[in-house]
Amino acid sequence: MPEPFLSKVTQQREPTLISKNSALLVIDLYNLVYEGGNRSLHEEGLLDQFPATCGEKAYQAIEPTNQIIGLFRNKALPIVFSTKDFEQSKKDGNATLRPRKTAQTEDYKIFPEIDFRPTDNLIKKLRASVFFNTGLNDYLTRLDVDSLFIVGESTSGCVRASVVDAFSLGYRVCVVEDCVFDQNPISHAVNLYDMQHKYGQVTGLSELKTDLEKFVTRE
Repeated sequence: MPEPFLSKVTQQREPTLISKNSALLVIDLYNLVYEGGNRSLHEEGLLDQFPATCGEKAYQAIEPTNQIIGLFRNKALPIVFSTKDFEQSKKDGNATLRPRKTAQTEDYKIFPEIDFRPTDNLIKKLRASVFFNTGLNDYLTRLDVDSLFIVGESTSGCVRASVVDAFSLGYRVCVVEDCVFDQNPISHAVNLYDMQHKYGQVTGLSELKTDLEKFVTRE
């Protein structure tokens, strides 16, 4: 892995520590994102054939994402996955205006290599933010959650929109850099930088592992 883009920036603010009032949001890791396989987005014709794919960037994030899911599972902390509300979108449109192919229900199932289980909480959303008209905030409030750790895709789209809404709703927010990605590396880097300076913290998975050594299990 390359040196994190924000290795110095993230030291400017006190970290958002994992506590018994933390939850993990896993945003939009569905099949469309992985179409075309573990290939460079620079390969000719890949994006023309699979306009939603994030190629090798999506595949690079699978292992660290499963690691953080496992860490939260082991501590009995809430994990919420999201995907597109495909049926509703056929009536009310999509979350963004980016190019897309004609999709099917299967395209929006969580990718099999992601550690998603049938008993996990799955939010279906219509717009970019996982909070928009989903009831997620009410669910987290009932659990007394006050800090959110966010992973998934895309950094400049649904991740950023969810981070902004989470901050606006009063949550402490932390984006896990190893576990978010984007088609465009410039958009990825700029949005990480922007989120760090305006809405929360960006950190690496290794820092969270160290934090978890001091964690008290949720009652």
